[in-house]
Amino acid sequence: MVAESSMVCHECDLLVEVPRLEIRQKAYCPRCNYLLAANRPYAKRVVFAFATSGLLFLVLANAFPFLGFSAKGQERTVTLLQSVGILVTENLPLLAAVVFASIIAIPAMFLISIIYVSFSLANERSYPGTRKTLRWAVLLLPWSMAEIFLIGILVSFTKIVTIADVALGASFWSYVLFTICITVVVLHLDKRELWEHVELLRHD
Repeated sequence: MVAESSMVCHECDLLVEVPRLEIRQKAYCPRCNYLLAANRPYAKRVVFAFATSGLLFLVLANAFPFLGFSAKGQERTVTLLQSVGILVTENLPLLAAVVFASIIAIPAMFLISIIYVSFSLANERSYPGTRKTLRWAVLLLPWSMAEIFLIGILVSFTKIVTIADVALGASFWSYVLFTICITVVVLHLDKRELWEHVELLRHD
């Protein structure tokens, strides 16, 4: 059971004393009602399962065509990585780097970090770099923009379908499933509880 601890609200910076939470209990900021902590049943298993699945779907999302376009007798398919490469050819290398980092690299590193920490917790021992890995996962989380990228793609469809026929490739659906998985991981990830459990791990 996680002991009472102090937390700074992510939204309004209020210092809050968060008590021990029973299963399914949640703690909210008294000032802005931001969710500070939640004790969800089977959270560690859910996080590990969906993080592993999300990483697999992200790999698949880079292995097949993402979108296909057909207009005036011409057809073209684009992969996820090619969509980033297009920005480079348009002389936007910095934007391409930011897009690649936020929709592929950072989400992948976040999921790998969470899987590593979850593996340590499942075996009840601290492996090399477990604490640093968790720290990096917490730092990387706000920079993952997978869901924003997906929403942008869906919004752009409303304009593209008026000038061309659009086919959604296997990578697109893999990226949708990846986005769902990483969202579930974030919803079940209680940073306070994770840190408490990691601090209690034994060292070999």
